[in-house]
Amino acid sequence: MSRRAAALGLAFLLIVPTTTAAQAGTAELLQQARQLYERLEIERALPILRQIVSPEWPLEVTNAQRVEAYKYLGAALVLRGKQDSAVLYFRAALERDAFADLDPAQFTPAQEGTFAIARRRTFSVGLRPIPETRVDPRTGRLSVTVVTTHAALLRATLRVLGGTEYVVLYNGPNDGARELGWNGLGPDGQLAPPGRYDLSVVGRSQLGAQADSLRIYVDVRHEVEPLEDTLPMLGTAELLPERHTESTAGNDLLKGLGVAGGALAVGSLLANDRLGTGHDGRIMVGVATVGGIAAFFYRREHREIPRNVALNTARRADRDGANAAIRSRNTDRIARTILLITPASAPAVRP
Repeated sequence: MSRRAAALGLAFLLIVPTTTAAQAGTAELLQQARQLYERLEIERALPILRQIVSPEWPLEVTNAQRVEAYKYLGAALVLRGKQDSAVLYFRAALERDAFADLDPAQFTPAQEGTFAIARRRTFSVGLRPIPETRVDPRTGRLSVTVVTTHAALLRATLRVLGGTEYVVLYNGPNDGARELGWNGLGPDGQLAPPGRYDLSVVGRSQLGAQADSLRIYVDVRHEVEPLEDTLPMLGTAELLPERHTESTAGNDLLKGLGVAGGALAVGSLLANDRLGTGHDGRIMVGVATVGGIAAFFYRREHREIPRNVALNTARRADRDGANAAIRSRNTDRIARTILLITPASAPAVRP
């Protein structure tokens, strides 16, 4: 083999690891560093971990990957006896994820002790993402998990985005993780209306002057069974006339006069020696005339039709009863409203 070929081969061997590292995904590189750490090959794991958290690293690094890399960096430095540096990396992990912790099954008591020091020196609040949830306000609650890295005063509130009234989910001392619940009711004690909500967590350290806050957004929708429509008002076509028309009284008078005229005519035609002189006919005329006049004035004063009024009243009562039953069923359906809670597209933010 010529010297030139050997030089090219050596250059290739030097270039390949760097190129491979640059091309490998962050997840693969992080897995490689973990394996090296577990084999206690600390000197080989450290450069890879530092590379992942470096601003110069060209590939995408998720927050979870960055937190894990910081944790392993701190753990590796504890094994090397560099506690101060380890605390700095542990603090970097906690600043990015207040829920970060060390598994006792994977890390030593010394590493856990150093991590506890980082907790006391770092103040951060955390709020777990809320998955899509269906909540029955009568029996269920939305579960919200919050955390503070050490003893603090914590306040968690929920309000409609842009609103001024809010529900206090928690307001008091806290140290570590805490599960909160929301029953789906608004500040007025009524079912929370649909819309986008702002869930805010504010904490103030009890070990120093540090403070931290975090907020996420969720969308609330209502899932309600279809409601029934109430029956409309009864129309004129569905009701009987309840009053005689103004012309009815006149018609009654005309009928009476007509009867009188007919009686007069019949009495005149039939008047003879056998039937008499027709006085009975005149009496009938008078009676019919008086009856017609009496009917005229009575109808003017008593235009109601009692039978029709009673029938219409019964029909209205049936309609009102049916509508009352419909409204009762609709009220029950509304009371069974389910809240559909979904995380908004906007990520968690620190004000």
